[in-house]
Amino acid sequence: MVHCLERTTGKEVWTFLAGARVESSPLITAGRIFVGSSDGNLYELDLVSGKKTWEFVAGAALTASPAAAQGALVIGSQDGVLYCFGE
Repeated sequence: MVHCLERTTGKEVWTFLAGARVESSPLITAGRIFVGSSDGNLYELDLVSGKKTWEFVAGAALTASPAAAQGALVIGSQDGVLYCFGE
């Protein structure tokens, strides 16, 4: 699960249930959250609502934290593949 908490009170704002464990840190950029899951999917969530806006099926567990720089997002999977998404 990915939980969004209100910064000052710690109250839960929303929760997103992935298909398996989420073991890495999420990437937050431009009002979006990217998080990999052991189910082999990379999820894009809306920061405000927590709703899934996009999903990429890698097929192998994504337990590394995604990273972004210069308009690109990268994440490595457990089968040794490095995925790069550009804008």
